[in-house]
Formats: sequence, C-alpha cells, structure tokens
Amino acid sequence: MWNEEPRETELAFKVADRIISIQECEEGYDYSIMDENYREIDGGVYDNPDVDIRYALLDIVDDLATHPDTNGAKGKISSNAKWVQLDFDEVSEQLDIANLPGPEVFMSRVVMEFKAKTEECFRKIGNMSAMDIEECVAEYVSAKLYENDFDAEIIGVVISGSRCRGLEGKNSDLDVVVQLSGNEREDDLFNLLHEDKFRIGGVLVDINPITEYKTGTLEEYLPVVEKYLEEKAIQMGKKQSVTADLQSKKCRWQERKRRNRNVM
Repeated sequence: MWNEEPRETELAFKVADRIISIQECEEGYDYSIMDENYREIDGGVYDNPDVDIRYALLDIVDDLATHPDTNGAKGKISSNAKWVQLDFDEVSEQLDIANLPGPEVFMSRVVMEFKAKTEECFRKIGNMSAMDIEECVAEYVSAKLYENDFDAEIIGVVISGSRCRGLEGKNSDLDVVVQLSGNEREDDLFNLLHEDKFRIGGVLVDINPITEYKTGTLEEYLPVVEKYLEEKAIQMGKKQSVTADLQSKKCRWQERKRRNRNVM
C-alpha cells in the first residue's frame, strides 16, 4: 500500500515526426498532436475516463497509424514507429510559444536557435544590435504593406545573410528574410520592399519575403541558410589559409633576397 506508484495524469512523447501530449481532464483525456516545431496540428478529448492514460495514448497513436492522413496529423507515424518520452511541462511550454497569435508565432525552437547564434556573431551597425535591426525592418515592412494596401501580415523577421555569422565583407548588404501570411505573390512583395532601397546605418537592406505556400516557412528556410553559411565559413577559412601561406612565402623570399644582397 505504501509503495503504490502515483497515478499518471499527464504524458508527452515524440512518435516518429510527431509530438503528442496528453493530460487528464473531466471528460477523459485532453490531447494535442504537434509537428517537430511544436505547432499544433490536431487535438481533442479522448472521452473515456475509465481507461489508463497510457492506454488512451496508445489508442490515439494506433488510430493515427492505421487510418488515412486526412489533415496532416499522421505525419510518418506507423505501427512500428519509435517512441521517445519527453518532459510534459517542457512540451507544454514549447506548445504555448509556437502557437502564440500574431508575429510571435514564428518563434519556434529552430528560429530561436538561429537568432541566438546571430546575437553571438553579429557585428553592430551603428549602435544597433541584430534584434534592433529586425524590429526596424518589421516596422518598415508593416508600413509598406499598409501604405500599399497589401493583404499580408508579418509572421517573422530574421537576419539571414553573411552578417548574421560575422562573415560579411566591407560592402556586404544586410540580408533579412521576412515570412509573411496571406495570398500576395512573393514577386510582388519583393518589388514592393525594394523600391525605396531601404538602408540602415548606411548599409543597403536586402529584404527577402517568403510565404508558407511558395518558398516555405522560416523553420524550413533557415536550416538551408545555416548550411550555406557553414560552407561559406569553411571556404573563407581555406582562402585565409592560402593567403597566409602566400604572404609567408613572400616574406621568406624577400628575406633570402636581402641576405643575398648582404653577402654580395
């Protein structure tokens, strides 16, 4: 009696490429099905409070595995999918962040990690940090959309070019990607946001507007950017190494030449 395990009332698991949280409620069990960025795809109430919470979760996953994917909730879940238990409180926190209304919806784990790395590597323009610049670009884009009656809203703004990793050259532009909602064409958005040749601290800002149903979301776009920047950093490292070798050889040649003159 004294060693009886406490009854489980909340659980969270990653199953294949889906995250599922479940907790006890009056009607039975309230559950949410999320993608890997904690964005809620589906959910509901499992209305049988008489069964154990793990049985309810197994039944929900079995239903996903055996039925057609009608709303995208199933993902890659199958009958032999791998299960990984997660911390319920952490999953709930990430779920709340990923599904905030308005501009904050873009702050998924992928975007937060990308922006955190930018804060470490970014060289200020004037006295403006990366966050200051992203806020400034958001204000500019919002104003342009409003002034020109474009049906679009900002989902997220992220510095995305060489400057976000400290790889810029003397004349590098400031590349910024902006995810927008709505049905406006990306080409039209691009033309709108480049007509003024917007600058911050004298640096030309190259705004790249993306939409979920064309280029994709920030979560999909930023890993590609990160890979490109990593390759660029490697190439720059090799270039600097070659330059250093050439400079060293030149110095040695000049030294030998000087010594030969002294001998003569």
